[in-house]
Amino acid sequence: MKEKNERIYEAGYDDGYHDAASSFVAMSAQPTRNNTAFIIGLIAGLFGIWGLAHILNDKLGMGCLWFLIVGPAIAGVLVGIIIATGGLAAIVILPLWLYIVYKQASNGAARNLT
Repeated sequence: MKEKNERIYEAGYDDGYHDAASSFVAMSAQPTRNNTAFIIGLIAGLFGIWGLAHILNDKLGMGCLWFLIVGPAIAGVLVGIIIATGGLAAIVILPLWLYIVYKQASNGAARNLT
């Protein structure tokens, strides 16, 4: 009887171990971002519509904050700097704009892994 129980335990342990390992591989195979939201957020961000990737990825509060407050404020400051310097600051501001758009779209498209 003891041998039978030990065989059953070992078989159950092996099955459980393999099931856990396969489910871990399946969990790690999930994409870490929503690529559709990223691309749409990137394209919209180039035209000054920031926060769209957040909204498309069900992060409504942060998306509205970027769309209504943070985006227009940053855009106003950057455009003001360009106007104040007679266009010379555009050499620095335009790459900065592209970087902000990329990071904002990337953060908005990131999945919540909870």
